[in-house]
Amino acid sequence: MNIYVSRDGETFGPYSDEQARQFLLSGQLLGSDYALYEGESEWKTLGDLLGVTQQTIPLDQLPQSPGQSSQPKQKKVVKKKIAGKKSINVQSNRGQSSVVVQKQGILSRILSTIIIFTVTCVVVCGAVAGLYFVFPAKVGPMLKVFGISTELSSSKQAKNVAPITENKTTPDNNTLNGEDRQRLRSANIILLSTEDGDGLRVMSPVDKDLGLTDEDLDALIPISDQILSMDLTYAGITDKGILTLSKFENLRKLNLEGNTGVTAAGVANLNNLKNLSYLNLVRTKLNDEVVDVLISMENLREIYLFDTGLNQESISRLADKRPKVFVNGG
Repeated sequence: MNIYVSRDGETFGPYSDEQARQFLLSGQLLGSDYALYEGESEWKTLGDLLGVTQQTIPLDQLPQSPGQSSQPKQKKVVKKKIAGKKSINVQSNRGQSSVVVQKQGILSRILSTIIIFTVTCVVVCGAVAGLYFVFPAKVGPMLKVFGISTELSSSKQAKNVAPITENKTTPDNNTLNGEDRQRLRSANIILLSTEDGDGLRVMSPVDKDLGLTDEDLDALIPISDQILSMDLTYAGITDKGILTLSKFENLRKLNLEGNTGVTAAGVANLNNLKNLSYLNLVRTKLNDEVVDVLISMENLREIYLFDTGLNQESISRLADKRPKVFVNGG
């Protein structure tokens, strides 16, 4: 039976039993990772699932070699001089040796300090840049206090936006008109190319206050045929927005986690998305009616439903009706 593995909210697999054991022994998978066999609903640690345990032996419990005595031996101190380098003292006894190197010179200390300072600056700058990217509205004013400007000229902003909206991923794509282009720029929409470069990914900002709304989705309609993946985690999407998404015929992956305005009635509108294979409905407000809708969506291969209000009986019924679909009910 195939095995699925979950770590930090992401699911990997399927793996055969032999593959999972090899990855566990090589360290690519951990015994503490959660795992389950395909068709099951109960998660266990990978170590328990495979019956594999990892043991370590303390160094002080390792057996001594036959010729090694527990009594300390008299140490000999031998001075050696290496060509072009300072002398070092080598302390040795039978079966054991240690090397004592003279302290670094002042030049070496200065060089080490410079390297440490440079690395620290790079790490701090990277962290600040990352925070500004995630929370620009909060980090920007703090940077201005230190005299760091975060505003771009209008020409630079246009230069940054243009490649996104003009990226032609299908032969039938025409250049957006001025009005459509302006709507995309004014919305808090993050557009990225897919890993294969065959379409677009849409992401809602991490900051919940800037999350996409139902009205923002309307701005994507002119390029809906290029959108293959949408991550709308903790955005402000409701059943009205789901109706808009039902027009994105090429959509393959949809993450609606945390959108409490999405109900079973809204999910029913996704039934006509024939290419949709991944659906995350974690922490939405659903009822048992959604199970029949999900069963009818034949192309789905992964469904995430924990903390949606569905009971275990409903989740088990979905898993029984669609045995080839990975159903994660929490």
